[in-house]
This record gives sequence, C-alpha cells and structure tokens, in this order.
Amino acid sequence: MGNFEEKNDIILKSFGYHLRTIRQEKKLRQKTVAKLCNMDSGSYSNIENGKRNITILTLFKISQMLNVSMTELMNFKLK
Repeated sequence: MGNFEEKNDIILKSFGYHLRTIRQEKKLRQKTVAKLCNMDSGSYSNIENGKRNITILTLFKISQMLNVSMTELMNFKLK
C-alpha cells in the first residue's frame, strides 16, 4: 500500500472513530442512525469502521440525524 492509500486509511478510520464517539454520546445505536438516514446498517457500520468513504450528502444526513453540524463531524483528529 502506498503512502497516499495509507493516509486515506488513517483519515477514514479517524473520522469513523469520531463519528462513533458522537453517536455513542447521544446514546444511539448504529442501526437507529442508519435507519433514520435511510441507509443499510452494514453501510453505516462500514463508515464508523473506516472502511467506507462517504459523500457530502451522506455527511449532511448523518449530521441532521445526530443533531450536530457538519463542521462538528469534520472536526476530528488523525489517529
């Protein structure tokens, strides 16, 4: 895996960890957020596990369902 792909992996996993933390703070289950976003629960799980990149539209839906700004969702630190 090249340097670019490794950075992508780090970014996706860091975002997923941050998203999971926010969801857990709101005491919501993955399945609940997925359903409210009209997503398959496996697809949502892949986002939190850093295995799936998402679109701006999906980011917006998730931010609405978690009642946080898109900025807050994107305000994560690389791990």
